[in-house]
Order: sequence, then structure tokens, then C-alpha cells
Amino acid sequence: MAPPRSLPELIEDTTAEVLLRVPPDEPAHLVGASLVCKLWRRILLDPAFLRRYREFHRIPPLLGFLRNSITASLSQSFRFVPTTSASPISQPPFDCAGWRALSCRHGRVLLDTGLDGIDLVVWDPIRGDLQRLPKCSITFSFYSSAAVLCAAGTCNHLDCHGGPFLVVSVCSDENRAGEMFARVGVYSSETGAWDTPAPLNLVRNSCEVDRNKSGALIGDNIYFSLELGEKILKFDLGNNSVSMMDPPDLYNTGVLLMPTEEGSLGLAGIRGSRLYLWSREVDPKGDAGWVPRRVIKIQKLFPNNNPRYRRSVIGFADGVGVIFVKTDVGIFMMELKSGRKRKVRKIVLAKNYNHHQRQINHCCTKV
Repeated sequence: MAPPRSLPELIEDTTAEVLLRVPPDEPAHLVGASLVCKLWRRILLDPAFLRRYREFHRIPPLLGFLRNSITASLSQSFRFVPTTSASPISQPPFDCAGWRALSCRHGRVLLDTGLDGIDLVVWDPIRGDLQRLPKCSITFSFYSSAAVLCAAGTCNHLDCHGGPFLVVSVCSDENRAGEMFARVGVYSSETGAWDTPAPLNLVRNSCEVDRNKSGALIGDNIYFSLELGEKILKFDLGNNSVSMMDPPDLYNTGVLLMPTEEGSLGLAGIRGSRLYLWSREVDPKGDAGWVPRRVIKIQKLFPNNNPRYRRSVIGFADGVGVIFVKTDVGIFMMELKSGRKRKVRKIVLAKNYNHHQRQINHCCTKV
């Protein structure tokens, strides 16, 4: 029989159980708890406790988003916009003038240091690691997109810093005959090399990759939007193959591809004053198709002063069910399950420059 535990040990164990149940959605609460006394600080800094904390809550909090912008001087850059009062992520410690964020997933940020998705860098905001990727053998065009993801097969993605990762880049390119093709490059940090699957003929000459939208990871598949959502490109990581599919409907500001709560492919688009949500599901016969999920009236949720400025869905936070909507007065985030929303960024558009303003937003959940 084990000897009875001392009073200090019982107090420490009980305190750890209490701190374990502090909600993770506001890091300031944990920061404040660490200032109470030395015991609480020691518990909160213990790596074993931090592992338990991540496993207990499972769903990581939304810490902020990465916002790309093109200014009136036509220079591009990105910055981190926190959505909490005490985010552990600070602004990039390196000069990122001329850089843009392409993707954020599994604690990593994929950055493009140029314009055409050729010079890529993977950044770990917590550890500060900055890894430059070798150039791919295929030529990427201006119309390109990319996604970064963890490559560890058994990882639960609660703490995969420093592990292997993949980068999937896709672009649309026209050959000498005027045919448009989708070309894919897959980089593996384990091999340090790019793989280039066979290109896919896009049939329509005007069907180009939407460079303003990142890829959506669903299982072993990554989906990219083409030409404001007129087509959807699917890359199968397991089979190393590319295919194309139709969206459920067309929306004048494009569509946002995202995972649903059930783990299937979801789609969001805005028409007029309504937000339409879809999911792609498989029926009992094994046939896949689009199913309407919800229609949300957004006129009062997301105010828009200029009727000529169209609202658009610009980002989604994997795992927490949060979407980002941009209007002419700011960027709003909304929890799809609860319907709670708030403004997270004010937008000031320069006079006579509205049509040049572009933002791409990539959400940082667990980093």
C-alpha cells in the first residue's frame, strides 16, 4: 500500500486540477494565474502540465489571424492581428516587407517572399524557426495558392512543433497551344525535395487558381478554389493525383472552402445579404453531392455602409468553427455554432483606391 501523500503534495495536485480546467480561449487568464504565487507559476510552466492541458481541452483556441494587404504604394506585406488580449504570438521579428502569408496550419505559417509563390518560407511563430524551401522544378504563375500541413502520420496536432511537414503548391499555367493546366508541387521536409504529379487540363482557358484563398485540408485531400469558386481543384495526397469538381452554386465574391464539424468538405458564399453554408456528403448509394446546411441573414450582423462594396467571406479557423467576413467598415469574426460575432479589425480604404485593396486572412489556432 502506498504511503499517504503529504499536505503540500495534495495541495499541488488539487491546484493543478483546478488550473487544468481554466478555459484556453483567453490566454490572459493563464498569465494572470501564473502571477498568483510561485506554486501556480511552477505548475503552469511544467511541460507535463502543458501536455495534459492540451490533451484535456483538445480544441485549440483562436489566437488571431494573418492579414495580407496591398497599400496605395502597391507594396505588399502581412501582419499578425490578435483576437485575444494576451496572445503568445508577436509580430514577425524579421523584415517581411514584400512578403505575404499563404497558409497557416498545425503551428506553421507558409510565407511567400515574392509574388509568384516561388520563394517559399515556413515559419514557426512560437519557436521562431524560419526554414527556406528550395525552388520547385515547375514554374509557378501569378495565379497560385498553397497549403502547409503536418506530415507526421500519428500526430494529434496538439504539439507538432519541429516535426516533419508538407507544402502543397498549385498554380494554373497556359501552354503554347493556349490550354490551361493545373500544376501541383509537393514539398516534403523529410526528403528536402519537391515532387511534381502529372498536371490536370482545366478545359476552360479562363479557369485560374484563386490566389486569394488558401487550400482546405479534409482528410488526405486538399481543395483549392478556381476562378472565384467556379470550379474546385482536389489534390489527393494518398494517390498523388489531381481532379476537378463543381461547386454547389456561384457567388459573386467567390467562395470559401473549409472543413465542417463532421469532417467533410464545407463551402461558404455570400449573395446579397445572406451567407450560404454547404457541405459535401455521401448518400447511402455512395454518391457524393452538395447539401445545403444553413442560410444566415447578415445585413445586421456585418454592417456595410457602401452598398457597392460587397461583403465577402475571407477566412476560416480550422477546429473552432469561426469564419471571418470583410465589409467596408471592418473584418468580423463569427462562431458558426453560437452565432456570436465581433469586429476584430477596422478597415480604412483610401479614397479612389477601393478596387485595389485586397486582404487574405489565415487563422492561427494552435501554434
